Amino acid sequence: MKIKGLLLLLFILIVLLIGGFIGAQNSHMVQVNYLISDPSAQAKMSYILAISFGCGFLFCFILYTVYAIRLKLRLALAERKLQKLTPSK
Repeated sequence: MKIKGLLLLLFILIVLLIGGFIGAQNSHMVQVNYLISDPSAQAKMSYILAISFGCGFLFCFILYTVYAIRLKLRLALAERKLQKLTPSK
């Protein structure tokens, strides 16, 4: 189990390192058009990539957390029902 966690950590570090290299290569200024912004807003491409990645990670983390909590609650309820149905010794 510890080797699996170590490999996962290594994989995440490699992905972040590659992302850092890609972000460092994309330092050009680009025009950013979105609903809340001034039409002439400009930002570095690396900032846009980092913010997009961060927002995507945060969104997926929130979805996963809600899903995991829901499953844990369902499991706790099922265990309570099982304890009520099984005769005590």
